[in-house]
Amino acid sequence: MNIKLKWVILSMRLEQNVVVTCCANAHAEAVSELVQEAWRTAGLANPGEQVEEAVSAFSWERIIRDMPGRLSYVAVLRHKVVGVVILSQGEAGISCIEALCVAPEFHGQGIGELLIETAEKRAGELGAKRMSVSGRLANAGFFRRYGYQAASGQSQLEKALA
Repeated sequence: MNIKLKWVILSMRLEQNVVVTCCANAHAEAVSELVQEAWRTAGLANPGEQVEEAVSAFSWERIIRDMPGRLSYVAVLRHKVVGVVILSQGEAGISCIEALCVAPEFHGQGIGELLIETAEKRAGELGAKRMSVSGRLANAGFFRRYGYQAASGQSQLEKALA
């Protein structure tokens, strides 16, 4: 499934064509680099071991190996992966966002929003009733802007899908 959108970036006064498409093996190395960099710069209180464990989970080899069990989409601009969202199907109609990363030079330009919308739409089409994401993420505020709220008694954020 390819979603083509023309995205106008006013802050740069530049019109760009961002294409959101299913992640393929050819994207694995770029996705790995993007996710690993995001984990390393997430501003966690105690980064060490936790970050390195997360980074190793997103090696390009593991991305290729695990891709069939996940829904993954990339945002591509001029043949470069500039964003990614990786989902897994959870229990009881809940899809989980495992990673949402946008290259730093593209923050604030709507690419994260575009990836969330794509992920939510596709998860809903596959029968998910809710979407969840870890509430301990450094970017939890970003998800709250898009309707994600703390799930009672859990360290995650959730949103009902239409």
